[in-house]
Amino acid sequence: MPVIDTLVLVRGVHFAATVVATGTVGFIVLVMEPALRGIGGVALLRRLTILVWAALAVAIVTGLAWLALVAASILDAPLTEVLSQGAVSTVLVDTRFGEIAGLRLGLAVTLGLLMVTPGFPGRRVLLLAAAAALAGLLAFVGHAGATPGAAGWLHLTSDLVHLLAAAAWLGGLPAFAMMLSWSRGRADPAGGALAIAATARFSVLGIVCVGALLASGLINSWELLNGPSDLLATAYGRVLSLKIGLFAVLVAIAAVNRYRLSPRLPGAAAMRALQRNTLVETGAGLAVLMLVGLLGTMIPGGHVHTNAALASSEAAFVHIHTEAVMADVTIDPGHAGNSTATIRLSRDDSSVYFARSVQITLAPREFVAPPVERAAAQMPDGTWRIENLEIPRAGVWTLRLDVDIGTGAPVVLDAPIVITQCSNECW
Repeated sequence: MPVIDTLVLVRGVHFAATVVATGTVGFIVLVMEPALRGIGGVALLRRLTILVWAALAVAIVTGLAWLALVAASILDAPLTEVLSQGAVSTVLVDTRFGEIAGLRLGLAVTLGLLMVTPGFPGRRVLLLAAAAALAGLLAFVGHAGATPGAAGWLHLTSDLVHLLAAAAWLGGLPAFAMMLSWSRGRADPAGGALAIAATARFSVLGIVCVGALLASGLINSWELLNGPSDLLATAYGRVLSLKIGLFAVLVAIAAVNRYRLSPRLPGAAAMRALQRNTLVETGAGLAVLMLVGLLGTMIPGGHVHTNAALASSEAAFVHIHTEAVMADVTIDPGHAGNSTATIRLSRDDSSVYFARSVQITLAPREFVAPPVERAAAQMPDGTWRIENLEIPRAGVWTLRLDVDIGTGAPVVLDAPIVITQCSNECW
């Protein structure tokens, strides 16, 4: 599954670049500029600006790669074909994921321009707002954006807080390490004074962020897991457990920095140890962000979709979830023979996904038989239905939906579905 592996890598690097860009901006505005008053540090601010630009460049490149990989996945086409035929524009224009990606691309460019306009009115507020939006909008393309109802708003708000807290703390670590390196290189007392002032301010910011991460992490886990047992019983839970373990390591290092090393500043040994610990924290933080990239491609135990309004006890049901569109497909009864298929298409915020036509194809996975192909008719309630769907025999079938949205290649969704043998009572 090379596409999935590549997608995990691209997502992870994109999250890391976004967090570093956002966190460095926050560090400059909330920590560095106040701490530098009367000290002077133009060279340091220039280095931090270059760090922001580099992170934004990586975020833009990986954001475009993420968009292309999603387009290849949902259009079921090779990446080279998607790129050569301009099919990426279909996902960019006609899906929520594409709309968010386009908006974030604009924010990244805006943030880069604001970094070189020191005299722009309200620059500090605009920098913070653009950086927060760049990171926060990621919540709308994750699992939180697919949770419906009031629980969805709670989950989305919690995920937004989680992203912003992670960006402010983890994203600010590389900038903090650069500040310590610059301070250690100063021969005058100004270096030590800056280290003390910046460390104090960043420590307060870190405490607030850790509290926000703990609270929002508990809410997110409550939304995404069926219970504590999922942390070991499911693949998603095991990856989440590893992330929680790394977070505990980060908190432990931060506690050492605050209570053992910070009081000893501006001593050379304390500053050197603080810089070393910060680099270790940065490495652990990058590992956490790579796990975030993996978690976003996995289905959590609590993220279960049902179609109770449509499905009877004898129905076969499958939920197909992509970055751009979700499909709930019910075949009732789920037996070999004559059935009715009902398809409900929705966006990842549970709103209706509009399509011109939908075609269903059932192909056997474990035996040889001709595929079953039928076009669906749209119902007044927005669902799509196929009456008198003849399924010749029981077994595991690959269910494929070709969704024509009127622009370019159709959106393709597929998943296995189990059709059982009809009992004697069926006939």
